[in-house]
Amino acid sequence: MSMVMTIPLKFDIKNTKVLPIWFSVILFTRMVITFTVFGFLQPISYLIFGLMCLNFVVVSVLYIKGMKMSQYGLAVFMYMISIVVFTTIQGTDIKTALYDVMEVFSLLCIFAYYSNQWKTLLYSICLLFSAVVYLNLVIMVVFPDWMFAAEDEFDSFLLGGNRNQMGCRMMCAMISSILCTPYNKKWILNTVGVALVSVITLLLVGSMNSIANIILYSVLCLIPSKKLLKYALVSFFAFYVLFQCFVCFQGEELHNNELAAYLIQDVLGKDMTFTNRTEMWDAAAKKFAESPIIGWGRVDADWYVTEMNSFAIGPHNFIYSVLIYGGLIGIALFVYCCVVAIKRIWDHLDRTALLLLLGTVAFMFMMCFEVYKVFFVFYLFAMIYNYPDLYPIPQDEARKESDVE
Repeated sequence: MSMVMTIPLKFDIKNTKVLPIWFSVILFTRMVITFTVFGFLQPISYLIFGLMCLNFVVVSVLYIKGMKMSQYGLAVFMYMISIVVFTTIQGTDIKTALYDVMEVFSLLCIFAYYSNQWKTLLYSICLLFSAVVYLNLVIMVVFPDWMFAAEDEFDSFLLGGNRNQMGCRMMCAMISSILCTPYNKKWILNTVGVALVSVITLLLVGSMNSIANIILYSVLCLIPSKKLLKYALVSFFAFYVLFQCFVCFQGEELHNNELAAYLIQDVLGKDMTFTNRTEMWDAAAKKFAESPIIGWGRVDADWYVTEMNSFAIGPHNFIYSVLIYGGLIGIALFVYCCVVAIKRIWDHLDRTALLLLLGTVAFMFMMCFEVYKVFFVFYLFAMIYNYPDLYPIPQDEARKESDVE
């Protein structure tokens, strides 16, 4: 009688490290790198987009199977769906609105389903961000003709596809690297490296907004005292709110403000128009006033050129972009998303948490002058919301807490 030995095989989808790495790397590769500038890179662009769509279907099924939606996930869901609804009503760019939904929902589904593998997710995301930051500078130095071969130099960069969009990816790379340091202190070296390479790259392309904020954030990271970090956080956030209200929302009326003229021209040595951004802010305010409740939905470049009649595409201010996309309903839902995230991290304000919040405020301040993809905004606030779950409490500390209780 012969005996056949069978070896049981079991593949644990939730606990394997391969799938969260794969899902996160494909998604962030799509968001971080621009493949569309040069024709010979188009096939890679299509491949990455196809893989992202496939991954979206898979992670959506996994997420629905688990049927666990966080308060933050629900808030973001309401915001994104509202933009799709308003886009449909206004007949604007529904295709881009659906792309935004797919990208953001993929992020939330991956984070929700693999919430037991934060270290793996953070390492994967940070390694991709960092590698692209370093690679971008190497290519610019070694192949300068290739980097500037496109017809428009604003669209001839690998990282983000625009010199003003680079800082978004670089700031996210720095923050992600800082979030990895509690797992391994060696990530501090990577954080320093990313900061230095980012500043050098931005100096080469001339994006002063990003340079100023990355340098400021790097300096704030050096503050040793947790108490001083809290003061810096509160002060920086207050400055951001005041700047948005009394500078950006003023538009071209800012030119008539003597105090503003003194601070901007005499103290900072800057142009009162912020490179004609005040004109774009005024144009955005006028369009918002025409549809203040639901906005205009997700609009495209042609809409901006036709409706805003400005020399550049878009309002060059993130808050104005939210108001244009979703009106007062959209901004209310967006603020709700932010409040939900911040409320959860507030009782866990250690040094790393404070640096995460400072980095997010610096990121938001950068968006006073630029509009970045909403994906990166919700990525940072997802990190804020999930922060209490990122670092498991050591057994000794958990035992002490249970004894106290």
